[in-house]
Amino acid sequence: MDSENMQRISLYLDRGLVNRADRFAKEKGFSSRNELFTRAVESLMADSDLQDNDILGEKLAGAVLRLSEDNAKAISKGLFRYAVQLEMVMRVLAELSEYTPEQVEEMRREAINNVRRTRGKVRFEDILTGYYDD
Repeated sequence: MDSENMQRISLYLDRGLVNRADRFAKEKGFSSRNELFTRAVESLMADSDLQDNDILGEKLAGAVLRLSEDNAKAISKGLFRYAVQLEMVMRVLAELSEYTPEQVEEMRREAINNVRRTRGKVRFEDILTGYYDD
């Protein structure tokens, strides 16, 4: 069974660890403890190599950062356009309404509660029908 490239070694491991490793090997379909421990050691050394010489990780992190910044800019621009349109609507409504500052503040409290309760899925039709009124 031993080949020229294989070397037998002895390991002393905690019994609990060996039991967990055996269960893990069985669940994941490893053919033997040898295969499990070989893959574990290879994985640990590969992780160490990546940390020591993480050029790929740095490039990936840089790409993710650039993409995140681009997305943040796009979202920011969209929110700005939305805010402009919303202010225009609010100005029109303010010109047409006869609400007192107290009534406006009460509407704001109700709106906050409705948005929280519905997790932002407030429907215009529900407001018109008084669905959210307590």
